[in-house]
Amino acid sequence: MAERCALLLQGPSSTFFSHLGDALEARGARVLRLHLSPGDALFWRRGGGRSYRGPFADWPAFVEAFMAAEGVTDLVLLGDNRPLHRPAVDRAKAMGVRVHHVELGYVRPDWLTVEPDGGGAGAPFPADWPALEALAARGEVPQETRLYRSSFASYAAMDVAWNLANLALSWATHPGYRRHQTWHPLAEYGGFLWKMLRARRDRAHAARVWEAWRQGEAPLFLFPLQLRTDFQIRAHGPDPDLRETAKAVVRSFALHAPPEARLLVKEHPVDNGLTPWRRLLRATAARHGAEDRVEVIDGGDLGAMLGRAAGLATVNSTVGLSALRRGVPVKTLGRAIFDREGLVDPQPLATFWSAPRPPEPGRVETFLRALAWTSLVRGNFDGEGLAEGAANVAERILAPRRHPDTPG
Repeated sequence: MAERCALLLQGPSSTFFSHLGDALEARGARVLRLHLSPGDALFWRRGGGRSYRGPFADWPAFVEAFMAAEGVTDLVLLGDNRPLHRPAVDRAKAMGVRVHHVELGYVRPDWLTVEPDGGGAGAPFPADWPALEALAARGEVPQETRLYRSSFASYAAMDVAWNLANLALSWATHPGYRRHQTWHPLAEYGGFLWKMLRARRDRAHAARVWEAWRQGEAPLFLFPLQLRTDFQIRAHGPDPDLRETAKAVVRSFALHAPPEARLLVKEHPVDNGLTPWRRLLRATAARHGAEDRVEVIDGGDLGAMLGRAAGLATVNSTVGLSALRRGVPVKTLGRAIFDREGLVDPQPLATFWSAPRPPEPGRVETFLRALAWTSLVRGNFDGEGLAEGAANVAERILAPRRHPDTPG
């Protein structure tokens, strides 16, 4: 068998890719690493890492020549739409190099996703049910159970270290580096600090709203916000600016939902606090006469909310999968991997509010089994699940591909 040679680009802001390199090497692969920023080098605890120090414009030709010269068979990265990753992925595909996109799992907690050629809506996942059923026969329904302990404070500290290293040094050491985030890191950290200071107030507000709205029989719709910086929004949403999409959802609800229905907008747990979601969306609701029927909260028990929900609207959040497995009608607004006949509601958003259609339970199970077989492994990017996650990802990278529409 020909030697496998894996080139690792940017991963999570932790030592996960360093452990992944160990796991790949232990299974017989040759491992290469290109540091695209000082933060990448900071968390690479193995030898053999090299830095790309050329200009941004020269990167596509450089990475193509590098892969050809080194005999790279596999390209591994997190975030296929990052500025330096996109051309690397395109060149790799043209050369016949297998691309592996690693990300947090579609199912939470403690699952990781390993996909060929692209992440989320960009992954080559089958659209027809006969193909999904064939895959599902080999998989099991992934459970939403926690297996590993992890520390958000520890992961946040590593993220700060990664970003500060890039801010301080990239101009000198990696002039071709381009940030993939839309926010400046220091602005984000200021937002997180302000969010921490008002956390008690926000939790209390969420509890008051939920206590009042969970009562009675009025239809309750959920709209879980994603992160504005998420490429699932920027590349696969109806508008690259989540604010515009969110305002459109509130406007549609105000104009078309039954007068007794309510819309609960839930902020993402790690939103940086720089977007005044409550003020923005409540103002939109007020302009359309629905201020008393729309609320925005930061906090609360999502599982309890799904248990009460008449329907859920989402761009393409993994919360949509959690809703589907509970039988909650789901309306997707962007491209989503679970946007399949029999799963999500195909009707326009305007009519979804009045007559939401639930998923077909058998198809939900089929989809989850197929997803688990092709794309999911247990593990995490930090904490107790890091070592097992790296080992499982390495096994999946080196194994024959499970997606029917990809070679190898």
